Amino acid sequence: MRSLTSRRYVDEAIAAYGASAYRSALMSTWIAVAADIIGKIRLLADEGEGVAVSLRDSLNNAIASDDVPALQKFETSLIKTAHEKLELIGRREAEELTRLYKDRNLCAHPAFVAGGEDLFDPSPELVRAHLTAAVDALLSHPAVTGRKAIERFGREVASDSFPRDDQRLNDHLRAGYMDHSIKALRANLIKVICKETLKPDRDLRHRWRCTRAARELQKIAPSEFEEQLRSVLDTQQNGLTDAGLLTLVTGLCYVPGTWDLLHKGTQARVEELLQTVTPLDLVETHLLFHGPLPQAPVDQMLLDRLGDVTRPGALRHVKIGLAACLGDAPDRRLVAPLISLVAKDRGGGSYEAAASVLRFIVQIASLLTGEDLEQLLAACGENDQIRHGVLAHQQLGGLRWAAPRTPRADEAWAKWFSEVEIDDPADPAQ
Repeated sequence: MRSLTSRRYVDEAIAAYGASAYRSALMSTWIAVAADIIGKIRLLADEGEGVAVSLRDSLNNAIASDDVPALQKFETSLIKTAHEKLELIGRREAEELTRLYKDRNLCAHPAFVAGGEDLFDPSPELVRAHLTAAVDALLSHPAVTGRKAIERFGREVASDSFPRDDQRLNDHLRAGYMDHSIKALRANLIKVICKETLKPDRDLRHRWRCTRAARELQKIAPSEFEEQLRSVLDTQQNGLTDAGLLTLVTGLCYVPGTWDLLHKGTQARVEELLQTVTPLDLVETHLLFHGPLPQAPVDQMLLDRLGDVTRPGALRHVKIGLAACLGDAPDRRLVAPLISLVAKDRGGGSYEAAASVLRFIVQIASLLTGEDLEQLLAACGENDQIRHGVLAHQQLGGLRWAAPRTPRADEAWAKWFSEVEIDDPADPAQ
């Protein structure tokens, strides 16, 4: 519990329970709930929350004028206020606390009992259930409304302090939103974040931050996340334009399980769209080869486009540079299909085409293992446009010093130079 006042009332409830004074225990539990809601109203009002300010002022006026009917009305509506006006609790929590309030009335007001009946006598199990519900639904949570939490996330995702490391982002989401919030707040947060990734008018940086948040929320609360993701997709996917489909590809398709939640028609549209988007848009506009590729099967759809992406002139108008488009940590899944492109034509292509593929490979040289270099150079040796191409040799020269240096890699290079009878170029670093 976060409020010392509420904790004191709960301690009274526990003491009464221990003395078998179950009616007193139940009434103390309600007092703890009422005091907690009022305390949170005052705290939110001090923070400038408009609705809370109005509620606080109404309460203060009723207290100052000793307006008992108004105070009774205020207490009677506390649960509804916490649920509907402040969003401190969800519908289920409101129902549980309403049952507590009704049982409290039966304990406190003899007039509520029909003639000839004894005063309501709650069982120990009922008291324990009400106490547990009060703590779980309200007392253990901070004074954060659902709306304020979502507004706060919106500010954070646009700030420079937004965590860049996924584990730190996970820790932040747990501590700031998920570990001490009601189910309704968590559900709304997940929905809002998923919807943000689907807005074409949002810039790619904003949408990618929301996508990362979505992935971490899935790890934190997998069942809740799937329920809300399914809800968002079911209501929005049929109305997505081509631009909207690309926000899906560049966003939620990086979240495991998203593809399986798409309708067959949406899946077909995505497949068709990814076959027709220009290489420049794939690589630079949407940065779909930047860092990790999306989840299957979208990753394979992109790998199938590598032949178009590496075609001579396809990326001639890239403004930010190919290295920036691929990022600091390209996906290793690019390696095998690029090596296959080197070996594909075996002399049936052009010098420019061979060099263009190698240019792409140079940008991911840090991923290559000694085995990769063996396979690549073997494929180069069987491709006449590489063996005899000046442009290709220039790219291989860059690759020679950009790729990791290992004994196996050195052996592969030595074999390459001996077989094509070209001098091993001097290390530019020497």
